[in-house]
Amino acid sequence: MLLLMLMAFLSSCNRTAVDAPNVSTKPLPLNKTKITVGSKSITEQYLLMKMTSLLLREHGYPVNEMVTLDSDAVRSAMEAGVIDIYWEYTTTARQYYQKQPVLFDPDEVFRAVLASDADKGIVWLPRSEFNSSWALLMRHDIARQLGIRTISDLIRVFEGNRASMKFATNDEYLQREDGVKRLQEIYDFTIPRNQIVAMDTSLLPQAVKESRVEVAIGLSTDPRIKELHLVVIEDDRHSFPPYHAAPVILKKTLDPNKEISDIIRPISEIVNNSNMMELMYQVDILHKDVTQIAREFLLQKHILNR
Repeated sequence: MLLLMLMAFLSSCNRTAVDAPNVSTKPLPLNKTKITVGSKSITEQYLLMKMTSLLLREHGYPVNEMVTLDSDAVRSAMEAGVIDIYWEYTTTARQYYQKQPVLFDPDEVFRAVLASDADKGIVWLPRSEFNSSWALLMRHDIARQLGIRTISDLIRVFEGNRASMKFATNDEYLQREDGVKRLQEIYDFTIPRNQIVAMDTSLLPQAVKESRVEVAIGLSTDPRIKELHLVVIEDDRHSFPPYHAAPVILKKTLDPNKEISDIIRPISEIVNNSNMMELMYQVDILHKDVTQIAREFLLQKHILNR
């Protein structure tokens, strides 16, 4: 009877090990620290988390992945020592965690958040050119027809013969410090309140596609931009603050594992808005597996060897 009970117990343990995500049945390398890689609940973060995990695993690190609800949750998990590393955005850290005024120079804001977080035992590794910021979106055919390439071009058309042009954005952008108020100040124009339509972020690209509005102020990396044949209007006067993504890691994790910086540095060196939007298109629009897409990307870039 004892033997049968023991066999049943071992069988149950084996099933748990197989079914549980991110759990390896192999012995952990004795000389490698187990790393927990975090992510916010958005596709671009899933991709960055998967890339980081794949490279760490290739170099022998046992990896656990942890997806959190939002920015506050992932930051709290890192400060509590639950998460070792994740990808953060420069202005998110500056404005929401550090409670400091928005900066608009990409290098200046990176240096500022790096210095501020150093006192908290959080290290910013080199940032990428992936800038998940705001953008003005239009239908490609209409922008071409009106000769609009930059926001200055758009304002010229808006103040000329298209004064009834409608703009859509979400409630957050209408309220925030770096939102519609700054856009109007930098480009010296005014959008009448009855020409601004507030809606959920997820509805903005479709509203432009269906010509319910001419312009949407949404996210520059939304994969539906490609799907719906929209175009991002160039911010020629730099109204939008930079949200460059960079890996952040606990100092207590990095100090005994210095090589981690070099292992994941290639991700920062290659990701940008163009290729990240394509990767998100593969995941969100074509419904491909996020781990597979991340792996294929790293293999194509000769960063991952297997």
